[in-house]
Parts: sequence; structure tokens; C-alpha cells
Amino acid sequence: MVARIVSILYFCFLCYCVRGQTFTTPASLFSAISSYKLIDTKENKTVAVTLSNKPLSLFVFLSPECPVCQGYTKTLNHLQEKYQQQVNLYGIVPGSAYTIQDVAAFEKEYNISFKLFIDTKQKLTRYLKATVTPQVVLLNRKGVLIYTGAIDDWVVSLGKKRLHVTEHYVQDAIDQSLLAATVKIKETSAVGCRINDY
Repeated sequence: MVARIVSILYFCFLCYCVRGQTFTTPASLFSAISSYKLIDTKENKTVAVTLSNKPLSLFVFLSPECPVCQGYTKTLNHLQEKYQQQVNLYGIVPGSAYTIQDVAAFEKEYNISFKLFIDTKQKLTRYLKATVTPQVVLLNRKGVLIYTGAIDDWVVSLGKKRLHVTEHYVQDAIDQSLLAATVKIKETSAVGCRINDY
């Protein structure tokens, strides 16, 4: 038990509040996304990613032990409730560090209302250029990048959070996209726990 606590504290020391790299890329079309497979933690089986059944798909990269991810679970549950008819919300746990049981415990503890998947070999993670958790990538049904980066502006930097969120990046991008309006902010730099190479 003590070793587990020390491990978590060390993880947080190394990974807490790392700023993700800038996504900027001329290739904003991810049409090959359906070729990537994830482990569905509820069904305990490998499934293909699908974009076509709803206008938008939101990929949220998460780590069960990341304090920032834990702090965002209510916000993500709210997004799932509000946009479940228009948005596929995929909670992605990158790598093989966490078992299905670990992810299930995370889901139960934080009452997560959206589906969680494990990207064991991080192929989808690298394809969508995610580098920290939590980080989001919003695509339309054709695989065109709508927005990537932070969920909102709550987390500023290492150990520093705003009392009140002033910018709702993901929600604004979803609303603007569904209204066929120009998405005003298409990219921000996510702050969170670094995605390790395992």
C-alpha cells in the first residue's frame, strides 16, 4: 500500500501539469481513423473507431491517476449529458500501464457516464498527436479536425487553477460547429500529465 502511494506521488511529481506540444499541422484530415482499434473496457473486446453515426466525435485522453483528469470528470460528464445526441465521446486511456480493472475502478469512483477505451499500443494516441492527459481532439464525421487542446482554461500551470472557468474551449467549439459557424478557437495548449511511452 505504501509503495502504491509513493508510486502515485512520484507519478504526479513527474507528470502533473505538463504543457502539451502545439498541435499545428497542415494535415487536418484524419480519414484513416477507422483503421485504429481500441479495447472497449465495458465489453472487454477490441473495437474499431467510428465517426459516421453522429456529426462530431470528441476524443478525450485520460489517465486514471492524473489529478487533472480526475478533476475534469464532472465537466466531461456534463458534456456527455448535453451532447450525447450529436457527439460521440470517447474516453481514451493511452498505453498498457492500466488494466481493464484499473479503468473500471476509475469509472466507478468518478461516476463516469461516457465510454472508456484503452489504446494499448498508443497508435490512435500518436495518430491524433495527443501528448498529455487530459487532452481533447474534436473531429467531424469526415475526420476533419475541429479543435484540439485543453477542455477549458481552469488549469493554468503547475499547481495553479482558476477559481472560475472563463473559456469553455470544447463546448464553444462543439456549439459553433453544430451551428455551422466558424470555430473561433481551433487549438490551445493542453496542460496535464505527460503521456508515457508504455
